[in-house]
Amino acid sequence: MNITEERNIAQGIPMIIIDLDKDHNQISQQTYNLENIALSDYQMESLAKEILEAFKRFYSDPQNVKKFEEWKKEYDKRELK
Repeated sequence: MNITEERNIAQGIPMIIIDLDKDHNQISQQTYNLENIALSDYQMESLAKEILEAFKRFYSDPQNVKKFEEWKKEYDKRELK
């Protein structure tokens, strides 16, 4: 961790530090001050609208609906065990 990252963490700035190996695979993750993340009402509403639109696009494709139903059936089977 460099001095800038240490200062940011000390100031309470939310941060996730991810270490990668030479092949760019994640080998570790450190999180700091994530409790300091707070979205405004406007940000929450904007995010909700985008997520809703993504769901609508996803479920407008019958193949996606079929794949979801197959996944759900398998998920439910595992949950009952």
